[in-house]
Amino acid sequence: MRKNLVVQLIYRIVLCCVSFLACLLSLRVFYAGQGGQPMSWEILKYYTNLSNYVVFVVSIAVTVATAARVLKGEREGYNRILRTFKFMTTVMILVTFLVVIFLLNSPAKASYWLDIGNMSYHCLAPLLFVLDYILFEKKGTMSVFAPLYSLILPLIYVAYIFILGAAIENFEYPYFFLNVHELGYGNTCLWVLVLVLIFTVLGYLLWLWNRFGKFDGKWKFDFSNIRHTVRERNEA
Repeated sequence: MRKNLVVQLIYRIVLCCVSFLACLLSLRVFYAGQGGQPMSWEILKYYTNLSNYVVFVVSIAVTVATAARVLKGEREGYNRILRTFKFMTTVMILVTFLVVIFLLNSPAKASYWLDIGNMSYHCLAPLLFVLDYILFEKKGTMSVFAPLYSLILPLIYVAYIFILGAAIENFEYPYFFLNVHELGYGNTCLWVLVLVLIFTVLGYLLWLWNRFGKFDGKWKFDFSNIRHTVRERNEA
C-alpha cells in the first residue's frame, strides 16, 4: 500500500485541495467587508500562513510528479523529488500545528473547532502533510543532517520578523514570544532557543521514523550511510 503510486496520487490530490483551501482562507478574502479583518500584507508576517504556503507549493510539486509517473504506467515506488526539502517542510508545518495547539489557542473551546480557518490551516493541512510523509516517503533516505537543515526556514522567519520590527514603527508582532517590545531581545532569544530545541527534537524523531523500516527482510533502524541525503534502492 505504501508503494502504490495510485493510492499516493489520490491522497495527494486530497492534500492539495485541503492545502489550497487553507491558503485561500489565510488570505481572509471571505472576511473582507463582513466585519472581519480585510486582507492586507500583514498576513505575510504569520508563520502559520507562510508555512502553509510552503506546504501547498511542495504538495503541488510532489503531486504533479506522482501523476506524471502514474500516467507513464508506473504503479509502485516512492516520491523522488524534493526529498530533503519535503522533510524540512514537514518539520516546519508540524511545529505550526503543535505551537498553535499548545501555546496560542485553546482547543477546549468549541469555537476553535467550528472555525473552518483554524481547522484548515492549523490542523487539517498540517496533519495531512505530516501523514503524507509518514505513510508514503521512502525509508532510509534522509541524511543525519536533515533535522539541522530543518532549522533554516524557521530561523529565516525569525530574522524576517526582527527586521520588520526594526523597520516598521509600532509594528505588531505576530506572536508573544517574538515581541521584543515587551520581552526584550534577551528573553525573546531565549524563546527562540527553546523553539530551536523543539524543532531539533521533532526533526530527529521524524528522522528516526525515516530510518526505521523493513531492511533486508527485517524490521530495524538502518543507520548505514546516514551522511548521504538520498540512498539509492531498487524500489525507488
